[in-house]
Order: sequence, then C-alpha cells, then structure tokens
Amino acid sequence: MDFTITEAAKVELNKIGEHKIIQLSFDRGSCDIVNNIYEMKVVDKRPTNEYEKVLAYENIEFIVNNDFDDVYDNQLVVDYANGSFIFKNRNQIFNNKIGLRYV
Repeated sequence: MDFTITEAAKVELNKIGEHKIIQLSFDRGSCDIVNNIYEMKVVDKRPTNEYEKVLAYENIEFIVNNDFDDVYDNQLVVDYANGSFIFKNRNQIFNNKIGLRYV
C-alpha cells in the first residue's frame, strides 16, 4: 500500500506514547465504505488478531483490518488540519473530520 503521513499529521501522532498504537476500525454499519472511520483509537500496543495487520509509517504504527488496503484503493495519505485528521489520496478526500480518542 502507498501509505503516507504528512508532516502536520506526524507532529500530532508523535505525541502518542511509545507504548501505544493507533487502531483503525471500520464502522461496518456505514453505507459509505471509505467514510466509515470517524476516529482513530489510541490503545496499548498489543498483538494483532487474525483479521488484523500492522501498517507502519516511520515510527508511527496502526492496527488495521486485513482488507484496509482494498478499501482505500491501495493509496492513503493521512493529513492534519483545523484540529482533525484527514484521510485522502491523490484524487479525493475520503473523510476530513477524523478525531483521535485515547482508550
């Protein structure tokens, strides 16, 4: 997957402790497949389940579903502006109001 995190997003995501990981879980009840992540959950680092994998960019790690790449057509840029994270690629913005929640 072509996965990038912008400098603005890296500044925010690097505030997360080194013993934490970001979990991205799809809202399977959503009708819009690419707009169904509304928050990024910060959780303690843990092993992945059989339906998950780790997606990493530099020192920032995400736990995602195995089909995550397909949903975003194998290309995702995570950006940050106006207090929210933005999921986009070169052609479109998927969601521009993603929050960060510590659990």
